[in-house]
Amino acid sequence: MCDRFRDKAHGVRPDVNTQWPDVRIYAHLTTDSCSLYIDTSGEPLFKRGWREDKGDAPLKETLAAAMIAASGWADGDDDLLPLYDPCCGSGTIAIEAAQIACNIAPGSLRHFAFEKYLPFQAHVWHAIQAEAAAAVVKPPAGHQALIYGSDVSHRMVDFAQRNAERAGVADVVEFRGGDALQRMPPTDSPGVMLLNPPYGERIAVAGVSGAGATRSGAPRRAAQGSDAAPDFEGQFGAREQAITEDGGEFFSQLATHWKKNFTGWTGWILTPDLKLPNKMRLKESRRVPMWNGPIECRMFRFDMVKGTARDRT
Repeated sequence: MCDRFRDKAHGVRPDVNTQWPDVRIYAHLTTDSCSLYIDTSGEPLFKRGWREDKGDAPLKETLAAAMIAASGWADGDDDLLPLYDPCCGSGTIAIEAAQIACNIAPGSLRHFAFEKYLPFQAHVWHAIQAEAAAAVVKPPAGHQALIYGSDVSHRMVDFAQRNAERAGVADVVEFRGGDALQRMPPTDSPGVMLLNPPYGERIAVAGVSGAGATRSGAPRRAAQGSDAAPDFEGQFGAREQAITEDGGEFFSQLATHWKKNFTGWTGWILTPDLKLPNKMRLKESRRVPMWNGPIECRMFRFDMVKGTARDRT
């Protein structure tokens, strides 16, 4: 390839920016073949172009969109139910849901590698962008927010708000600070809760935000933010389970809070812990296999009713 460029450029060898090349070419080698691929995307497609403020180990936008699709929240022609993420971190799930609700094309704020290629026709691409922009649904003035997020870390709430403004959905989603074990439903009518709480393999659960943890001791309290400040193994002794001040498991207390205050809501939790329903003392109505990077996970659905399963028999 370099020889061909040199021949075309009268003996001048191409000068390539190795970090941000105009054209990226991948070679895939097997035992008896070599396949060459030209990258037309550039940065990975999960990067939508709006998330500049983020915590550690943030959820990829594409995985958030997959969670929303699996929940069925945006299916059908009926009015959308309220959606609430009580562990919103930097707001990935809520903002993805808000863009879906507004019919904003994913990636409309970013650039793609193909825009630098010779066959690229700018007028065709600009027409496609204009068509996508015209299809955006703007909420009426004075409307009530449809999508909500909260986090125990007020720093993450600030990040989420700034991300929502860049994504063009600041008037559709509402973010607030607060403990997931204390926050009450954001609306009078039941809706859908969708959350990706922190877990040990991805990010430590010590909080607020790991300040009470020691290398040998348990954290004083669980951080509920999915982008909460890190407490990695070797720094504060990362733990697989969130532990609260009184020694109880965070997820068990979360289930009790939901059953008491979120009657009629549907809760979806993404976790690598296949035993989570037992820990929450809830029976899942559905489980969806997913991968969070290299971590195999399940997304569990819980239909919230008052009391325990024993109370209902």
